[in-house]
Amino acid sequence: MPISKRNRRAILALIVLVVIVSFLPRLLAGAAHFEDTDISFEELKITESNLVERQEFWAKKKRKKIDKNAYKKRFKKPKSKFDPNTYTQSDWMALGLSEKQAAIVVKLSERGFNSNADLKRIYVLPEPAYELLKDSTFYPNPISILSDQRKEKSEDKKKFHVSLNSGTEDDFLKIRGIGPYFSKRIVGYREKLGGYTHKEQLLELWKMDLIKYQEIEEFIVLNDEPIRKLSINTATLDNLSSHPYISFNVANSIVKMREQTGKYTELKEIKRSKLIDEVTFVKIEPYLTL
Repeated sequence: MPISKRNRRAILALIVLVVIVSFLPRLLAGAAHFEDTDISFEELKITESNLVERQEFWAKKKRKKIDKNAYKKRFKKPKSKFDPNTYTQSDWMALGLSEKQAAIVVKLSERGFNSNADLKRIYVLPEPAYELLKDSTFYPNPISILSDQRKEKSEDKKKFHVSLNSGTEDDFLKIRGIGPYFSKRIVGYREKLGGYTHKEQLLELWKMDLIKYQEIEEFIVLNDEPIRKLSINTATLDNLSSHPYISFNVANSIVKMREQTGKYTELKEIKRSKLIDEVTFVKIEPYLTL
């Protein structure tokens, strides 16, 4: 039976539709692939950078965990009960402390440890080390152990009270803990300052740490002795800048303002300089006068 022209058209349209339906997924996939790969160079760099940052973050976190564990394993528990007052530097180093840490602990032990509370207050004694040794310590008759040392310190305190602003190098040498180096430094820095206004200024000396300061502080007094002052109305740029607390720029600003506006009538007028804030002013004020 012959197929009519109308039926042939219908069959042809059906075939075309089938072909389109068959190839449509591939066309769509190709378009999607094209869109996915159409990424700018900047976007690729950002993606790569984010990936590297995440990798570095986790690697750093892992290293930190490993380092922390290794730090804890560095310290050892004492083999037996011990009196911290009798431990030597090598004994403390055997427990994992560094040479410097051990030296500081031994130095502090000269004052005497009466309990674990004294040990815990030592800032150079790491917490992991303290946790390992705290159950192995003992303190036999803590008061009697230290009585001779305290008596000796008390006698020394009565014997030697050196004035910070008038004592000579020989006077400072009488204080236990001060040798020729520090006695010379104390006197020399006093001359540069024009006098000490408080004892804590000794901590500004080279090699003077808190431990050394605490050893000698009780033997030093600060009397009401005059301080050598610089006149902000007559001192030259060199005079002002030679003071340890006054930089060249600060000294220059003081002189320049004086030249522009005339003599100062109050010390606080130098705060008009942008270089002299309240902290700087409080520090240098004791050494200035009109």
